[in-house]
Amino acid sequence: MANFPTSLLGQRVLVLGGGVSGMAALRLLRERQAIPLLCNSEPVPSVAETFVKEDVSLASLLPLALVVKSPGVSPGHAVIKQAHSLMIPVVSEVEFARGFFTGKLLGITGTDGKSTTTALTCHLLSKDFPGATAGGNIGHAFSEFCTKPIPLAVLELSSYQLQDSGPLQLDVSVILNLAPDHLERHGTLDEYFSAKSRIIDRNNPRHTLVVSSKLFRERVQKLNCLCRVQTFGREQGNDAIILDEARTIQTAQALYDAKSFPLSGGHNLENLSAAILAAEASGGKPVNIQSAISSFTGLPHRFQNAGRAAGISFINDSKSTNLHSMLAGMSTWKDRKTTCLILGGRPKSESPEPLKDFLKAGMGWVILFGEARNIWGEEISTILGDRLIQADTLEEGFAWLKNAIRTGRAKLQSVVFSPACASFDQYKNFEERGEHFLSMVRRWAEEEP
Repeated sequence: MANFPTSLLGQRVLVLGGGVSGMAALRLLRERQAIPLLCNSEPVPSVAETFVKEDVSLASLLPLALVVKSPGVSPGHAVIKQAHSLMIPVVSEVEFARGFFTGKLLGITGTDGKSTTTALTCHLLSKDFPGATAGGNIGHAFSEFCTKPIPLAVLELSSYQLQDSGPLQLDVSVILNLAPDHLERHGTLDEYFSAKSRIIDRNNPRHTLVVSSKLFRERVQKLNCLCRVQTFGREQGNDAIILDEARTIQTAQALYDAKSFPLSGGHNLENLSAAILAAEASGGKPVNIQSAISSFTGLPHRFQNAGRAAGISFINDSKSTNLHSMLAGMSTWKDRKTTCLILGGRPKSESPEPLKDFLKAGMGWVILFGEARNIWGEEISTILGDRLIQADTLEEGFAWLKNAIRTGRAKLQSVVFSPACASFDQYKNFEERGEHFLSMVRRWAEEEP
């Protein structure tokens, strides 16, 4: 299964990158009684293992059985090049952990929705597979639980993790969608898809790939996979057919009622249909899948109900870090004319045209903050006029919003915080950004008499 020896007793292994994945790999190496070394940009105080700098000469560390690479490390890193020249195997943390896992394994990727769908798929299978665990790029790194007696695991897999991995031999893989993202690393959309498609066990007829009908037509069909392929979409002929008005999903095994599914939006019905197909392919019983649909609570920072203040509903979608994600969530949003959309942060390398088309179709107000105001501000202003508020920070934008509500300038029913940008201009990550938004909503609610 793995292209490295899983018996690492007494062997020296270099872990490249001291983030969450790297630290999990270090702990697993200790458990396997290997001799781990950590290579990172700076020492990690909690690590007792030998630390080596990034400019290390690998020849001085020989013999090395393996290099385990963290996903955040560039494939062109000097240590990786040295390892290749010295014929030292290089594996991703996910591929490393895969060599020790004995349960059923599902993997989920896509530009947007993969965290929600990973957690949802695990939830739908929790009755048929007690102890089912979600992890990978969500929650715990795979190395944290790969040696435990878990019957089934569902992994969220990013393009970075997949780009670094050899065949993962998943039982079921899911590709939800594709839009330009992380092109600073992958270069082109084709290369980005090439990384995503590594999730597929193409030549294994026992493997099931679940994919959107659009992506299947545009790209996956050309791969000529020998595995079983199932599609989801709104057209007849799909293996999971979504009926938005009835809020049902029809598969060959059952007609699923999604009226009680707590997550709103057509994009979440797509996530649910993918999760249902993956659950069925894994052996989940339709009756148990149906019973679990209504009890899924969603994830923090992804269309999360943030509460009410001044009679307005607030939605926290801080996990929206690109335009495709924001548009997927807002495309079916009702009452746009009484909604204020908050955008901002550091825009990614995407064309703004889809955003402009969306705003031309109607939006009550928009707050634009951070670096995005310098990139999108002028073009959006020509569409919205004085219904666009530009601010340096989210705090400043929120202050304007409170004043506009109190004075009656803006009559709103909803405020949706869906930034469509990376958070790194002002925050460590989207979680910190989302928590800041939630705290401002709470403060506003507490100010009310």
